[in-house]
Amino acid sequence: MRILFITGISGSGKTTVLKSLEDIGYYPVDNIPVEMIYDFLNLAAKANISKVALSLFFKDKEVVRKFLDLREKLKSDMKDSEIYLVFLDASDDAILRRYKETRRKHPLSDIATSTSDAVRKEREILQDIQEVADIKIDSTNMNIHKLREKVKSIFGDEKAEDFFVQIYSFGFRYGIPQESDMVFDVRFIRNPNFDPELKKFDGTKKEVQDYIFQDENARKYLDMIKDMLKFLIERFKKEGKHFATISVGCTGGRHRSVAFAEKLKEFIEKESKVKVIVTHRDKDKDPVI
Repeated sequence: MRILFITGISGSGKTTVLKSLEDIGYYPVDNIPVEMIYDFLNLAAKANISKVALSLFFKDKEVVRKFLDLREKLKSDMKDSEIYLVFLDASDDAILRRYKETRRKHPLSDIATSTSDAVRKEREILQDIQEVADIKIDSTNMNIHKLREKVKSIFGDEKAEDFFVQIYSFGFRYGIPQESDMVFDVRFIRNPNFDPELKKFDGTKKEVQDYIFQDENARKYLDMIKDMLKFLIERFKKEGKHFATISVGCTGGRHRSVAFAEKLKEFIEKESKVKVIVTHRDKDKDPVI
């Protein structure tokens, strides 16, 4: 059985994720109490349910502690199952904007002075959960459709990958992706944005990539990153880590970071034989003049 525990900051998209998982064959349960999880999973196993997704809400740290203890027990008692803890997050600004747009109350609003205070309290409660999550998804810059696509790209395969890599290209002017494990800065590489013939293209185009990697510094830096990732991916897999998030940033996230991300995807898939999901977060944003 494949078991997904879905939790995270309220307003980050947990409901969308659960519905998306249902669409690709998971048996969904929304806001199941921690005390019911063990018995439910045993019943699901007897009913030959192969994929379940359980959405969780934590009102205090005591419930978090109970869940983390249960998670260890499940790993011990259900060794034949694949168990993943998925954490949804978004920036405070994005969360507050979503609550304002929907005019809904935050689940912790009764013990908070404001929505922003409720978000702060929830982050404190979920800190231990976030630190041990197997998969982290930052929905700050995603609409519902992009989040659904993200879920399908990670969990849509019939067979779960033991380890996979997420690569983000991004623009520093728009902020670093929150779930990054590693961040590589390529702003020192010569910029195609200043070439009138290349400016209109993005880093997925061969012309732009050729321009960037004609630079010896770009080639050397790419090779250094490749060597590091080759070493780290093997260590991560042996450690039992399920995924790693690599972010590559340039100024606007349209040319250099995109080109590097594409090259790294190609290298990792060929060298390490693992699934790679690439997201060009800022590639299609209007450039700042």
